[in-house]
Amino acid sequence: MRIGVISDLHVDLNGGAAGPETFSRHLASAARRHGAELLLIAGDLADRYDVTLHALEEIQAQTGLRVLFVPGNHDLWNEAAGRPFGDAWGAWDSLEALETFPGNLGRGPAELPGGWTVVGAMGWYDYAFGHPRFSIEDFDRMRFGDRLWQDKVNARWDRPTREVHRFFLENLERQLAAAVKRGRRLLLVTHVVPHEAFTVRPPDRLWEYLNAFLGSPQYGELAVRHGVEVAVFGHVHFRRQSRVGRTRFVTSCLGYSHEWLDPADAAGEVERSLAVLEV
Repeated sequence: MRIGVISDLHVDLNGGAAGPETFSRHLASAARRHGAELLLIAGDLADRYDVTLHALEEIQAQTGLRVLFVPGNHDLWNEAAGRPFGDAWGAWDSLEALETFPGNLGRGPAELPGGWTVVGAMGWYDYAFGHPRFSIEDFDRMRFGDRLWQDKVNARWDRPTREVHRFFLENLERQLAAAVKRGRRLLLVTHVVPHEAFTVRPPDRLWEYLNAFLGSPQYGELAVRHGVEVAVFGHVHFRRQSRVGRTRFVTSCLGYSHEWLDPADAAGEVERSLAVLEV
């Protein structure tokens, strides 16, 4: 099976109101040219859950392919148009609403041909990638000078940040252990970064702080410990692959238009950012 992998489409920021339809067409064209038989999207389609759901439905309709997905931090935000779902709407509400999409791996693992199981969740961060000169209290503020990490105001949880991370980590561990017991080959998907090699390196003073919000090495350790063959993620807007032990780590992000080779060539950039895994 040829699996197309992409993340961080940010269709609303990159394409405005027409973003879901525009980027669905671009992704459909790229998937056909790459011969993809399934799409795996590692989060951050939009800044609101309903826009994300619309984009996912458009992508499935345009490509005719099964789409598997984990949310990203942006998908939880409820930011656009002045909090359309009200101030009481929180991250858990968005997470639950996104699970109405059948391919959301938050609903449970997905079985693929050839004995493969795809296990996935958004994940969160535990500050471990940040520089040790900062304290937990420093990271909890999510502010460095005049730079505010927007999850502070837009991803509103009912518990501390590192407890959110543990919730996702423990859930993934249970699912991976069950799949290992059944003798399945494993593909793990998170939105957040699972290995330090994919953080911003070498970091300047700002990124010594902001790396803290990219993910946690515990996701990578979990993958290696359970014999995961492929670990897919997004969030960091890189396009890289690396191997640790038997685990191949893959990130292939579209990112923001100002980061592209040619900001005017959305179709070409989608084509370049779609990686294909053969399993």
